[in-house]
Amino acid sequence: MTPRLVLTIAALVLALAAPARGDYRETVRTLRIGVVDGQIAAADPARIDAVEKAFADALGIAVEIVRFPDFSALIDAHASARIQYAIHSAMSYAATEAACGCILPLRRPVSGNGTIGFRSVLVVRESAGSDPGALRIAYSSEGSVSGWEVPREAMASGSLSEPALVRAGSVEAAIDLYLDRSVDGFFAWIPEIAGKAPSAGPADLFGAAYTDKLASGEATRTVWLSEPIVNGPHALHRSVPEDLAAALAAFLDEMPVKAPGLLDIVEPLHSGGFVAAAPEDYRTLRPLVEKTATR
Repeated sequence: MTPRLVLTIAALVLALAAPARGDYRETVRTLRIGVVDGQIAAADPARIDAVEKAFADALGIAVEIVRFPDFSALIDAHASARIQYAIHSAMSYAATEAACGCILPLRRPVSGNGTIGFRSVLVVRESAGSDPGALRIAYSSEGSVSGWEVPREAMASGSLSEPALVRAGSVEAAIDLYLDRSVDGFFAWIPEIAGKAPSAGPADLFGAAYTDKLASGEATRTVWLSEPIVNGPHALHRSVPEDLAAALAAFLDEMPVKAPGLLDIVEPLHSGGFVAAAPEDYRTLRPLVEKTATR
């Protein structure tokens, strides 16, 4: 037997004796997916069962949908690894990442028309001045991300002059204040559509929900708009094995074609499927959630 043959046989023996590469099915017995009531958890139990079964069949492991009453509870559960996967809002993802640095966005949903998120905007009547600091501006309420949280951060950072603010209580009330000329303008939101320049006409404001009402008043013009805020992601705890993350990404990517009915349940407001997500997508929200955490 030649030395070369001996070495070859020895290498083959070592290769056969080496342990097989680890598989997530050996370490992850159950994948727990967190959702907030009002997302898919608001659907009937049969639909929740269908989601669990579809994920389980695709992954080869047990899957459990865990329901939470609000995003604060979801954030706490994901940060503490009591769930490995969560369907986040943009704000809840940013808040969880700021709290623990322990999650990663996997995919983010896209609407059928290409909408990937929104921008906050300040619109004023055409005859008003161009300096927001000299105007009376209505906002809906402190619970609004687009109508209060994002503009407030812009004012705090100095990128938007602070106007005289008027709390309206709701979007419709803010529009009414504008129409009866009690204010010079109002904060709104517009869809952010991939590859399309932002537009803040009456047909764009609030996703066209108040087009007819706004068209009855004086024409508006935009004096400020925020950076895009993209749709909240499906995110994973960093403890999730890489091969499981890859399997989940592939499952989400294939969902619009292979399981469109499932997509309607998982993302009822976004029929366009998913695109890859990255932490950088949510950087504009980091200062906002950090200030919220200190209050």
